[in-house]
Amino acid sequence: MNDIMKMIRFDLISVSRLTVPYVAVFGIVSIIAALFSLPIGILCVVSFVMIIAPVQGINNSSCKKLYGILPVSRSAVIKALFTEIFVTMFIGELLSFLCLLIVKCSSLYEILPEKLSHFAERFPTMPDYKFEKLYLLAAAAFAFITIVLCYAQMRSEVKNMETAIRELMIIVAVFAAVTAFISVMMYNGKLRALRDIIMPPTSAGKWLSIAILNAITLAAAYLFCTVTIKKASAKEL
Repeated sequence: MNDIMKMIRFDLISVSRLTVPYVAVFGIVSIIAALFSLPIGILCVVSFVMIIAPVQGINNSSCKKLYGILPVSRSAVIKALFTEIFVTMFIGELLSFLCLLIVKCSSLYEILPEKLSHFAERFPTMPDYKFEKLYLLAAAAFAFITIVLCYAQMRSEVKNMETAIRELMIIVAVFAAVTAFISVMMYNGKLRALRDIIMPPTSAGKWLSIAILNAITLAAAYLFCTVTIKKASAKEL
């Protein structure tokens, strides 16, 4: 555990001046916007990718050889990378949830100009069962992005980054096609049972779905990490 924490600290220090300030500024702006009931904070979970990207860039470049001279095991380096991905994206999800909670509770939108106030007031006055769809959307974004990042990390460690990118392009294309097909079918009133599973009509159902998405994401990250350690821990850096 000590080695893992050392690697996480090392990676965060390495990228702290690259993207962390920009993500922090976006988080502050999102909270301020949420006070006026503008839900741009839902994008916080996406913005946190900026923290992860430089770490993966370093790990898959010539700088990667630096890991080979550090006094830590290869498995600790791999565990640290997957931990960074999951924890960073999870913090982004929680920040999105916080912004959405502020949007729902705040009434400062009343002091905005009329047109902007009219747009903003629709969110805090939205029925709970509809507003909770935004929480579910943030959780779905967290799950999708985190699983994709973990898969890319696994494939880049086992094979190489070019292979990972090529496979990801295929996966994203298939996912987009399937999502578009299901969306059209549900819009036309079909696949009602599937719609109720994807977007439960009750508050309890939505929060259960959010919990399940988080559990699946954690399990996927653990699985990809385990496979990576098994297949790549003996590879030379």
